[in-house]
Amino acid sequence: MFVPLDRLYDFLDQYSHDDTVIYWFHPHGSKKCSNLRMLKDGCKNWHDLMMSIPMIMHDQEPLNFSLYNHNHYDDILKFLQMFEPSLLKVSQEIGQIDYIIHIYQNRNLNMFKGSFLADKWLLCHSEKNSMELAKYENIDAIGVYWWSHAIIARDWYRFAQVDKKLHYNVSNFVKDFNVYNRAWKGTREYRLKFTEMIVQNDLVNSTSISFNEFDNQCYYRDHVFKNKALAVDSDLSILDKNQFLSTASADYYWSDYYNSSIDVVLETLFDDARIHLTEKILRPIACGKPFILVSTPGSLQYLRDYGFETFNEYIDEDYDLISDPLNRLQHIINLMKHISQLSKSDKKYLYTQLHLIANRNKKRFWSDDFAQKIMSEFLNNFRHAYEICKDLRNGKHWIEKRKRLSAKSDKFKNFLCRDNLYRTRQDIAKLLLETKSRTST
Repeated sequence: MFVPLDRLYDFLDQYSHDDTVIYWFHPHGSKKCSNLRMLKDGCKNWHDLMMSIPMIMHDQEPLNFSLYNHNHYDDILKFLQMFEPSLLKVSQEIGQIDYIIHIYQNRNLNMFKGSFLADKWLLCHSEKNSMELAKYENIDAIGVYWWSHAIIARDWYRFAQVDKKLHYNVSNFVKDFNVYNRAWKGTREYRLKFTEMIVQNDLVNSTSISFNEFDNQCYYRDHVFKNKALAVDSDLSILDKNQFLSTASADYYWSDYYNSSIDVVLETLFDDARIHLTEKILRPIACGKPFILVSTPGSLQYLRDYGFETFNEYIDEDYDLISDPLNRLQHIINLMKHISQLSKSDKKYLYTQLHLIANRNKKRFWSDDFAQKIMSEFLNNFRHAYEICKDLRNGKHWIEKRKRLSAKSDKFKNFLCRDNLYRTRQDIAKLLLETKSRTST
């Protein structure tokens, strides 16, 4: 899936400080440390790079601390080939490659520790109520929150702003609900239970839904559930096969919205305390459709905080307050059953009112005020985190790394001196004074 996020990060880079270095995952969608790339590789000399504050862009996917808790040997090797080729070469020459790998092994995403004078680093993310962020803060990260998916969705769905096919006649709806239901592995395992409940509650005929029996080569009956309460035992193969590709989330399908009344949005996170909303919920908003949001508790309030309306005047949205995931799913299914059993006249009235609210949400989504709110959010959070980092450049990780290398081998020490990387504490103090003088002017 190719999404030009480098253009997005180029855009953000214009608003960051000159002594910030942005790292992003490439190819897009990768989660490997070895696929981290410097946004502007080669644009800084050694001196300026050492003074910089690194910022890793992890703003597309939920944070997953344990994924990087024990970085794999091959990933570290590729990382060193990219960012520390001279050190890697020397370590291979003197037979100390395993020692170098060991130094980097338990650094999680903070692979750059020891490469900068900054004691802390920036982690750009897109989730709230996050215990995962707290874990990173324990290894010297400072979070920079912003709702990146909002800016991305405004780009992906831009034609929806003027698409004349997205004008709805509530009398023409064929289905009550539209559900996009492709992947179900990982944090999405709840979708298997949701699909089973659709079948068990006779909602198939009133819902546009399909299903993949396999996800990442795993058959759904063989899936090992993290939450056993979400396990399924029904035959889900009776549903139409899902034909959508992973790129489908970057587009909208006017016919799906034209033929169904309410979009039931299955978000990435559900069985979790975090709030992490993506383009999935922003697609119906961009297209002027009402929605039921299947996500973590508090997600509807999150939308309201950005100026969007929800539909609690006309439908029961108490599901958003239920902490237990199975009970929350059941509450949503009960709401869908209630709507599907309404009379034709009651449905027409309900859908008319819901679409009036959805139209106001669409105007809000495409407004300059909303775009400015998202950008101000990034700028304010970035500047706050940067101000903390810029005053914490004492070189503690840098000194520690070089002390470990020098103590291990005279050849490492000679390498550090030869490559102009070895500095005394006095040299570091001088560099820091130069940096603080420059940043204060």
